[in-house]
Amino acid sequence: MSEHQKTEDFPFNSPEQLARYLPYLITRLSNRWRTGQDAELKTLGIQGASMRIMSCLAAYNQLTVNEVSVLSVTEQSTVSRLVEQLVSQGLARRKIDEVDQRVRRVSLTAKGRKKLAETAPIVNAGYQNMIEGIDPDDLAVCIDALQAMLKKVRVHDL
Repeated sequence: MSEHQKTEDFPFNSPEQLARYLPYLITRLSNRWRTGQDAELKTLGIQGASMRIMSCLAAYNQLTVNEVSVLSVTEQSTVSRLVEQLVSQGLARRKIDEVDQRVRRVSLTAKGRKKLAETAPIVNAGYQNMIEGIDPDDLAVCIDALQAMLKKVRVHDL
């Protein structure tokens, strides 16, 4: 087993062991990314969670609130509240599902897509800064590995 494949046992005995523990690194990276991005998005008058919700809606076209919650990694109660805000601001719309009238589907409006596009320079600059200097092949392997891990811990089909 190579040094990079070595599994560190919990609990750790040194800062170096902690620094090589993938779940810790993922959590730390996610927290730093979200904190920095949220601060910059605030200058545009948009919350980070709202941007994540709008991003999911843009990618999937329309989703249920539960699906948005899973994909945006946001509590369902928070998603419900933020979707209500997006609808009242004219950035999203809700409609009754044609097959199951108990289900409400959410999608972005043209105004919502325009607002999301305003966030692109911030998001893209932050992402480019984060991956700068990383070999594209290494980045592709990292993404593939993270997707494989996500499938193993996935609770939902999304």
